[in-house]
Amino acid sequence: MGRIIFNEDPNHFIFTRARAGVERVTREDLVDFILQYKDTQITDFMICICASLAWYDSKRTQNAIDKYKEWLACGKTSDEERDPVVKCTKLLVDIYEKEGVEMHKLWVQTLRDIGIHPWISVRMNDIHETDREDSFLFSDFYKAHRAMNRASHRTPASYYEYGLDYLYEDVRRYYMTLIEEALDTFDMDGLELDWMREIYSIGIGREYEGTAVINAFMREVFARVKAAEQKWGHPIRIAVRLPDTPEKCLRLGFDFFDWVNAGLVDLITVTPRWSSIDNNMPIDLWKKILADKPVELAAGLEILIDAYNRRGRKYWNNTYETAIASACAYHSMGADAIYLFNYMDALEPSSDKDDSLYSDREIYHKFLCTAGSDEGSAAQPRRHVVTYDDVSAVSVPGARQLPLRLSGERGRPTPFSALRIVTGKIPAGRTVHAVLGFARGTVHIENVTVYLNAKKCRLAGPAKPVYPQYEDMEYFIFEAENDGALPPVSVLEVGISEGETAVHWAEIDIL
Repeated sequence: MGRIIFNEDPNHFIFTRARAGVERVTREDLVDFILQYKDTQITDFMICICASLAWYDSKRTQNAIDKYKEWLACGKTSDEERDPVVKCTKLLVDIYEKEGVEMHKLWVQTLRDIGIHPWISVRMNDIHETDREDSFLFSDFYKAHRAMNRASHRTPASYYEYGLDYLYEDVRRYYMTLIEEALDTFDMDGLELDWMREIYSIGIGREYEGTAVINAFMREVFARVKAAEQKWGHPIRIAVRLPDTPEKCLRLGFDFFDWVNAGLVDLITVTPRWSSIDNNMPIDLWKKILADKPVELAAGLEILIDAYNRRGRKYWNNTYETAIASACAYHSMGADAIYLFNYMDALEPSSDKDDSLYSDREIYHKFLCTAGSDEGSAAQPRRHVVTYDDVSAVSVPGARQLPLRLSGERGRPTPFSALRIVTGKIPAGRTVHAVLGFARGTVHIENVTVYLNAKKCRLAGPAKPVYPQYEDMEYFIFEAENDGALPPVSVLEVGISEGETAVHWAEIDIL
């Protein structure tokens, strides 16, 4: 059957439609948007309703509809052609006021009609565009409480330091108000607290003492949800989105152990933040920690992919083969579901040479009908790319395996270097290739030796770069033996007998 949990961003729908030149959205258009996900493997749909602002007609917090009208009244919307966010908000205003449709409530009902569980997702500390003094995205609350940031003891020096600090009661009260109103407004099957926007929500140096504050906040959320269940007459599940490792969660002040033991959460999604899908999250470790607990675990997939945060190259989307590989790998590690973040629909390819998941609507739909299934994803051609983790905590850096420095002399590597690559099931008879990328002119490939799980690979020759590999590299294929007994986790050893070089890209392809 398969299980995919899908996240819809607070302004993606109107942003993409406005960018494509759509000037009017009808009730039928809104229903059709949801119907495209019918008969896929999506079982749960997270409708995100807020960032710093609410993106529906909130009555208790500032919302984008009223803010747009305020900007219109004082002439600020003259910049809307330059600011696509402002421009797209006019479409939202028209949906609510000219069409008379409460968009998010319509989506909740339509999802339920087609057998998909509707959830409401709340971003707990979104700080997009902190570098702009008067960004439309910021609520007046944020502007008025900007001094309550994580670095309030000094001047913030980086993006994440502008996140609001939950040690301040005003901050907690604001986000509790958002949650309370959501529970009163929407007949949801579940409530998601998206702590990954932003996970940096406790004052720098105060993370340890902040743990108790967040634990108390989670208990209050639980109580509010239980009260809402009485109103709506059915259970409402609680989910959280958290960083990739248990240690990182604790070091940032998020004691999920307490939440699980107290029965406060039903679903935990572990995930990278944004800049790349992370193909090495310890899902198997999480499963052992959560064993015998009534909590589901989802593996969060981001749409972007990169080997490491390499200056000058960003924002490549996953292809079908790279994304299905990630899903396959995490199924094999025991994930209860695959969670898709930023995998929302696109009306047009992102570039002329787009080989991404968005290059064809049929490919996008096929992915949504396949990625939730262990057997289905394992049967696909796939590319298991070495990527990195883009979230860190003090003493717990984000992990990356590349670049891999190699050196050797007198015919011997000094030493071999290794990469861990989770592949999931590899059926007998499938061709298995290791593909390595080096800076041009830095390697005599005949000096390179590669082992996959202690078996030597055969050099099959050079390969042309394929999306999303780095175009300024040269690539070589090493063919691995597949005797039908390859494990779901592989170790690739690489050594060079003479000279120095570095591996900047690595993947295992199952063909």
